[in-house]
Amino acid sequence: MDETRITRSVELDASADEVWRALTEPALLADWLDVVELDVRPGGDGLIVEPDGAVRRARVDDVQPARRLALCWWPEDGSGPASTVELELEETPTGTRVVVTETVASAPAAARAHARWAGRFLLLGCCLVRAAVSCR
Repeated sequence: MDETRITRSVELDASADEVWRALTEPALLADWLDVVELDVRPGGDGLIVEPDGAVRRARVDDVQPARRLALCWWPEDGSGPASTVELELEETPTGTRVVVTETVASAPAAARAHARWAGRFLLLGCCLVRAAVSCR
């Protein structure tokens, strides 16, 4: 089976620790990923609701605090293939670069993944701005 890797990145004006919190703390995670629950530890399960109401199940594969989160997710209703998602954080002089790589098994799923992460990064940035403002 041919796999397609979609890689997108964004640089955020936040520390790696702040970005990590947005990737793993339920209240912040729900601001940009519509997560119902995610057990952020290797082998942990998750339930994610997409903006269109589609439900995904997830399994966390790897956790390296403030550096890397990897998981496998799939549509709960079996309407599409599972894919792997790797979120990697890299501190930069002005903040943190987040690189997401989603590996999917079909071209239509790859197109959806590409569009999904563009919108998700915008929401992640908004989440971090709101979190920074509420802490002041």
